[in-house]
Amino acid sequence: MKMINPKGEEIYYNVVTKHDKVRYVVQAASGQTIRGRDRQKTKSRTFAQEHQVEAWLRRNGYTAS
Repeated sequence: MKMINPKGEEIYYNVVTKHDKVRYVVQAASGQTIRGRDRQKTKSRTFAQEHQVEAWLRRNGYTAS
């Protein structure tokens, strides 16, 4: 699912299976970066629980486009 924040930054949010476990992946679109756990700049971020990714999306202002 493609999402956008008020700054115009876009990300892709997908549910995937890794090692037989459901994971939630947020990936930056078009060469931009997102903040990781320790505020480092990364291209993608993986979450183990859905409520964690939902909180991260809310904190960073992302909504479905």
